[in-house]
Amino acid sequence: MSDEERWFAREYFPTLIDEAESSPEDALNHIAEVATVLTMTKFRRIVDFSTPQVKADLLMIILRCLPTEVYSDFAPLQAVTNPTVT
Repeated sequence: MSDEERWFAREYFPTLIDEAESSPEDALNHIAEVATVLTMTKFRRIVDFSTPQVKADLLMIILRCLPTEVYSDFAPLQAVTNPTVT
């Protein structure tokens, strides 16, 4: 794994996640940009090298930007995306 890939996994994505609260759409655009600029192989290595928490947070950024209709019939996901559901 290259230094650049480690940097994305350990520095860039965690910083992006921290900033995603204020602008989830921008965060999604940055994730997509990384995925398109790098090869899919490199992107997979970066995600694989990321911590489980970073992987989960990246997934949540993506899911929060989807229309509600996409996941409204999936109860476990509702509990994750809507913290008021118990």
